[in-house]
Amino acid sequence: MQKLTVERLLSKLGFGTRKECRALVRAGLVELAGRTVEDPFEELDAKPETIMVNGEEVPTFEELYLMMNKPCGLECSHQPRDHESVFESFPHRMLEMGLNCVGRLDADSHGLLLFSNQGQFIHRVESPKKGMLKTYVAKLACPITDPQIRVLKEGVQLKGEKKLFIARELEKVSDTVVKISIAEGVYHEVRRMFAAVSNHVEDLERISIGHVKLDPQLELGKWRFLTAEERAEFQ
Repeated sequence: MQKLTVERLLSKLGFGTRKECRALVRAGLVELAGRTVEDPFEELDAKPETIMVNGEEVPTFEELYLMMNKPCGLECSHQPRDHESVFESFPHRMLEMGLNCVGRLDADSHGLLLFSNQGQFIHRVESPKKGMLKTYVAKLACPITDPQIRVLKEGVQLKGEKKLFIARELEKVSDTVVKISIAEGVYHEVRRMFAAVSNHVEDLERISIGHVKLDPQLELGKWRFLTAEERAEFQ
């Protein structure tokens, strides 16, 4: 088993090639435990919890699990077409580590968006077979009616789809605001479901995925790491 060196650790954390990481150390930009590292090949007995790089304290875990309070006007794509990308909010090193969205929110929707660089985690959260509910608050153009609620709970047919799409949970908050939970997450699913019962979604916010809720302290456009307790909810 190869020894963990400062150079190797920096590379694993997305700071570039081994050569680029050696250059960071030799430029005096890397600190460990309050001291400047001089040798990129310095061996570490154990992985430190954090490492200071160019003035930034960086956690050293290689598995990334994050939540963002996504604003409207951002695309969940590394190659956006019409808007800025959500990935512009993250350090470049995280993109080098393979950070991806866990599911998506369209550019006109906001709220809870998860990110990870772990394929199994992404599949577990996204897979309809897992039945993980995604809950949204939808503001509607017209007051919701009892017949519309009944049809949404029974299932609606969406254009281009073979199966019925069902509101697994639906709570009327006010005449024009509803809380709705779905298990799939196909393109514009919630908006299309309400359109299928002759209503229109004017604003859509995702507030939870499974048992993990959007952090009310997380400002719009900001992100944070998931806690251990939040990660455990997806096991």
